[in-house]
Amino acid sequence: MPKIVDHDERKKDLARALWAVVEREGVEGATIRSVAAEAGWTRGVIAHYFRDRDDLLLFAYRLALQREQELGPTTETPALERLIGVLLRALPVDAQSRLDFKIWLGFMGRVADHPPLAEAVLEEHKDYHGRIRQLVESCVEEGILVPPWEAARAASTLATFVDGLGVMTALDPATYSPARLEQEVRDFLQCWAPDGTAARDTPLPSPSSSAAPSHDADEVRD
Repeated sequence: MPKIVDHDERKKDLARALWAVVEREGVEGATIRSVAAEAGWTRGVIAHYFRDRDDLLLFAYRLALQREQELGPTTETPALERLIGVLLRALPVDAQSRLDFKIWLGFMGRVADHPPLAEAVLEEHKDYHGRIRQLVESCVEEGILVPPWEAARAASTLATFVDGLGVMTALDPATYSPARLEQEVRDFLQCWAPDGTAARDTPLPSPSSSAAPSHDADEVRD
C-alpha cells in the first residue's frame, strides 16, 4: 500500500528547516542546498514543492506572518493593547520575533531587484494592515485614540513607523532593545490619545519567548 504523504505538513517541515538555517546562518545562508541538508531530504524533494529559493523563502515568510498573528494578543485583550501587541510582533522583541525579523530583513534586501517577489510580499501585508486598521477603528470608537486621519491612513502610518523602527533596530540593536521598542510604540500612540496618556504605562501581555523549532528529481538553483 503506498505511503500517504501530507504535503502541507511536509512543506511546513521544510519551512521549519529554513527557519533553523536562517537562525544559524542568516537569510543569505538559506539556500536550497542548506535547507535540504537541514531537513535531511534531497534537493529534488524541495523541487517538488518549490520553484526556487525565493518561492521557499516566501512560503516561510507567509508562515511567519501567520505565526505573528497567532502569537499576538487575544480578542479578550483591550483594543489598545491588542494594537500595541500586533505592532510589537513585527519587531524583534523575543526569540521568535527576532527570527521572523531576520526573514523580513532578508526579503527587504531582495524585493528591489525582484518585482514579482515585492508584489507577493505586499499582498501578504494587506492582511497585516487590515488588522491594524480594525484595531485603530476600535480604539477610535472607544475614544482611546484620536488620530489626525481616517483609520486606513492611520494604520498605514503606524505600519510605516514600525518598519522604520525595524530598520533602526537592524542598524543599532544595542540601543533598540525590546523595552525601548515597546516604549517607542507607546510614545507614538500617546500622541494620538485625547488626553495624552491613554497609551502610557498600560500593562502589555508578555510576548512569547518560544523559539522556532529546529530540526531524485530536477535540480533547483540556489
